[in-house]
Order: sequence, then structure tokens, then C-alpha cells
Amino acid sequence: MLRFNIIPSPTSAVVLNRYEKSLFPEFATLFETPAPSFPLRHFARDPQEASIALILENRSENPITAWRFKWQMIDASGQSRSSTSSSDSYAVDIFRPVALPGSRHLITPSGSVSQASLNLILAGSGFMTSRCATNSSLSDLVELTFEIQLILFIDGEIAGPDPDHFASELQGRRIAAEFVAKQIHLARAEGRDVTPVLTALAEAPALGTLARQGDPLFRSVRRYASDFLRHMHHKIGNLDMAEAKLRHLESRPTLPNFYRRSAHAE
Repeated sequence: MLRFNIIPSPTSAVVLNRYEKSLFPEFATLFETPAPSFPLRHFARDPQEASIALILENRSENPITAWRFKWQMIDASGQSRSSTSSSDSYAVDIFRPVALPGSRHLITPSGSVSQASLNLILAGSGFMTSRCATNSSLSDLVELTFEIQLILFIDGEIAGPDPDHFASELQGRRIAAEFVAKQIHLARAEGRDVTPVLTALAEAPALGTLARQGDPLFRSVRRYASDFLRHMHHKIGNLDMAEAKLRHLESRPTLPNFYRRSAHAE
């Protein structure tokens, strides 16, 4: 029998419950085989996941603007592997909270989906999903552990151990984006091809494991430089992707000052 461990939520404002069809019927259809015309077919989950699905509820008065989850899996041979998933409101130019106050979200190894998203689809709206592929059948597993590694609220409150320094990555994005944009403007002002300098940044060696590739700020510099290089000669209709990417670099939002609530305030 699969042992399913749930690490307690790092904040009382975020509540985790095991999914049960009778308690959360709004998500039940996701674990059924969808018909081709079913509006929620893109959100369908493996029926096996129903037994290890979670419902996350934001009971704070503040929206959640970022989170990171970790799944730790051990199979019958004793081999251990893990996967992380994250989402945040600061990666795109249009701000969208990850989780509004009072919202409910279904969390499984293949991703997350909110009750609000399902309601929008059923009402005829477009959709966005947060999914990742699972590597093997759940029948191969003997133990599964879920942990919230980080929760960030809109006012800057953070909770969770954050072992991968996701909070630092979020804080460093604007600095990294402005640095890359500055290199582009300098090259243009001097009549130089921007490709060599951005290539050097994108391919610069980094200390640390292959998974982390150095510090979060440096990772963001590499990512922004690589992204600009991939799109700088592309156009979509009349849209010059180089200019669009440059505007994206220059419009990264300023994040609030992060803080942790004291233990006695919980």
C-alpha cells in the first residue's frame, strides 16, 4: 500500500486537505475519462491521482502571488526521486494572483488547477493550466511525500523553508532583467552587434550543481540573455519580438519587501 505523507502547511493561512469526492465534488469530473467535447478535458487527471490529490485553500485575506511545491517519491526498489513545481504572478507583464483569498486549488503530481478556472471554462472562457508530466505509474510507488516549500503573499509575507531559494530568484529577476536590457542598449548605442555579449552571458559557466546552476540572480541573467537571443530575429505579424522582449525586460515588477511572520503571531 502506498504511504502518503503530507508535510504540514508552513502557515495557518494556507490549509491542506486530502481530496475526497464527497467533500470537493467540483473537482470530481477531472478524474473521469473525458468525452472529446467535454469543456474540462484539458484539465483531466489520471484517475489514480485521486487517492493522492490535495485541496489547498487560501484562508488569508491576501492573495498568494507565488508558491513552490515538492513531491518526493520512493519506488519498490528503494529508488528516490523528486519533482518541484512553482508558479508566480511576476513572470508576465499582466499581474494575476496565483491564489485569491478563499480560493481552492486541486494539487496533484501532474499539476494544479483552481476551482475558479474550472468555473470560467464551464462559463465559456479561455483556460490556463499548470501541469507537468508524471514519470511513471503510481502503482510503482511505495511512499510519496508532499511539501509546500514556499508561499508568498502579495504584501511580502513568506512562509516555508524555501531550500531552493525561490524567494531570492523572484527578488533578483528585476535586477537581472535590467542588467540584460542595459547591455542591449549599450551595444545599440555604440553600433555593436548585441549577440556576442548576450551569448557570453547565456553561456557563462556557473558554480553549483547542474540543477541550481549557481546563484538565483545569475540564473536569471542567463535565462533572460538566452531568451532574447532566441527571439531577437523573429517577428509575429508586425510585432518585432526583439522590441517586445526588450519591453518585457524593462517592465519587470518591483516586489514587496519580504518578511516572515513571527511564530507567536500565527
